[in-house]
Amino acid sequence: MSVSGLMRDVRDFLKDLSRDLPDVFPRRPVYRRVARRARLPRPSAADRERARGIISARAAHWAALLDAKYNRIAIKGQRSLWGSCSRKGNLNFNWRLAAAPPETLDYVVVHELCHLREMNHSSRFWAHVAAACPDYKTHRRWLRDNTAALMAVSALA
Repeated sequence: MSVSGLMRDVRDFLKDLSRDLPDVFPRRPVYRRVARRARLPRPSAADRERARGIISARAAHWAALLDAKYNRIAIKGQRSLWGSCSRKGNLNFNWRLAAAPPETLDYVVVHELCHLREMNHSSRFWAHVAAACPDYKTHRRWLRDNTAALMAVSALA
């Protein structure tokens, strides 16, 4: 008997057994393929510029306090990132952060500015973040809990 024939026999045996003993072999849920991700709303040019103004002002404020120097700021519409920092010192922020509470926006700005000192998420990095934003864990949790609401934002109020 071939290996594939043996595997087929084992599969058939287990199917029959699962029908005879439903308590021992509970039915597995059927996973349906999820439809393609919906497109995120796109901001108007005015909303993007308002977000740039708000985020740039907070970045300048915190950069002065942290004695950090960044190269440039880009405002983007990422699906899964609130911000990022490149090795060249460029900061990228999601435009939807302008709709978040100011303290949460400040946390993300501080987080990215701290990457200018530590390009990782080591304990030293988190010590820098905690020194500038002692309640950063509250803001991280707020972002995690409200990501869907922020991603649905189509315009700044």
